[in-house]
Amino acid sequence: MADYMETSHVTDDLKPEFAEYEKANRAAVEDPDDFEAWEKLVRTTEQLEGGLTRNSSPQAISATRGVFDRFLARFPLLFGYWKKYADLEFSIAGTEAAEMVCCCFFPLSLGIARYTFPRGTNRGGGG
Repeated sequence: MADYMETSHVTDDLKPEFAEYEKANRAAVEDPDDFEAWEKLVRTTEQLEGGLTRNSSPQAISATRGVFDRFLARFPLLFGYWKKYADLEFSIAGTEAAEMVCCCFFPLSLGIARYTFPRGTNRGGGG
């Protein structure tokens, strides 16, 4: 996990802008079970450079993608965050990138449905 703490990819002239990101990232890494710390990290990265767009710096885009990837790996059942990630990817890279995020969530949602409604059970409630 130490590699997530490293900020050498952020140039010195950008570091002041990323100070809040680094602080929030450190809090999430130090206590990975603290959901509020993760939420703050997500909010912080969403606000980098005034909100990410196609014209955002590679550092901001990389940091944000990394946060969403780690957050959703830890809390995979939070649909709203998958949607946020897909919307973000759409604004950065377009439809294909947003579809890739959806493809990551779709198999997960199928797994949830299979767990919730195993084969051979009565799904209709009728009887």
